[in-house]
Amino acid sequence: MNYFTIKAIEKEKLFVRNVRKAKQGMKISTGKGKMNFIESITNKYVYFKTEKSREAIRVPREKIRQAIEYLLYRRMVTREKLGEIYKYNSFLMGLLRHMFIHMSDLAWIKRSLGKSKILRLVLRGTRFFFAGAEKSAGDLATIKQHGGRFVLFSFWNLRCDKNETWKYHIKRLGLKVLLDSGEYSMYRLRKRIEAAQTKMLGLKEGTNNWVKQADELLKMEMKKENPVRIEDYAKFILKHKSVLYDAFNLDRTGDPEESMFNLNYLYRRGIKAIPIWHPQSPIEALEALIKDDRDFDVIAIGGLLSLKHEDRYKVVNSIMKNYGEHQCFHLLGCSSPLIFKGDTFQCDSTGPLMGRRYKTIITENGHIKMDKTMDQKWTKEKCFAYNIKRLSSLEDFHPSEQLEFLIPPSFSTETLTLF
Repeated sequence: MNYFTIKAIEKEKLFVRNVRKAKQGMKISTGKGKMNFIESITNKYVYFKTEKSREAIRVPREKIRQAIEYLLYRRMVTREKLGEIYKYNSFLMGLLRHMFIHMSDLAWIKRSLGKSKILRLVLRGTRFFFAGAEKSAGDLATIKQHGGRFVLFSFWNLRCDKNETWKYHIKRLGLKVLLDSGEYSMYRLRKRIEAAQTKMLGLKEGTNNWVKQADELLKMEMKKENPVRIEDYAKFILKHKSVLYDAFNLDRTGDPEESMFNLNYLYRRGIKAIPIWHPQSPIEALEALIKDDRDFDVIAIGGLLSLKHEDRYKVVNSIMKNYGEHQCFHLLGCSSPLIFKGDTFQCDSTGPLMGRRYKTIITENGHIKMDKTMDQKWTKEKCFAYNIKRLSSLEDFHPSEQLEFLIPPSFSTETLTLF
């Protein structure tokens, strides 16, 4: 059994014990405020009545566990989705609402902007996707060893792995992949080409430096000739969907029309990709995505790395204040203190890898250089392991603040190369 199956069983058993302790049954409120009454629970079924029903209705406990597992895995669920699990979806929504809101204050109901009929039960806490480990089986093993279950891979890199070695290691370790198109890599490549061309203008033709720069420029321009194409991206997603958690849209930087074309193309192919909005775009474009009839579970906020520290905070806080009650967001490339508040739905970053490179750990107070501030023997590997443990734990939301002691975790993993 996987991690979420086990957690669902534990959660359901705890609820059953609480109902049986009550002896006189239990009332639960559905997402729309209707009352259901749980009369009894057997080994296989839960029996309940609505405000209007005369006879008790039974729901298999197996279906309840499936609903719990889905919520834990996806961290959100709609009533419509619960209807795919079992026909009494209002009861299931009320039951989950009771388990995760009334009992432990670990979730809240989000009502879609302009569409109050769409209700989402969303878990608090932040799911972190570890980015930048496509080429290292050792890094993937370390992520798994210290509690990570989700990684972000770039199609830009994976398409070069003809033997699909990445998929072998993902399945072997039981990880799930959030797929990025790699458009940002293409954007950076274009910027590097522009910088190289500018640099060459200041070099004398025929010199060693000029020849070296020309060679590098040629290599980059060859890469530019092989951009990510939406048709190839869609085929890749459909082929490997068994190991994919989700996929971002192929977002063309500075070209909102092509980005929307790609989003629509993927949707027609049966892929409900995560759309991406940039702060450089009008806020009306974000509102349009939130109100879109396709009801995107998550919208990604990109372009944050190009903003100053203060501006980044302003943008994210403004979005959460104005739209956080209606929509879940993914912060692209973010490992700042912003993600420690419990209201960021999910995010990704290569930041944890920086712990090994620079002996840096990621905390709610920012990134801390451990070779300069602590007397403890923090190796690069221990910094990396700490970052994995800390960021993975953000998924387990704790309403009250807890004092955290910085203790280097145990670590022992050999670095391997995929391709």
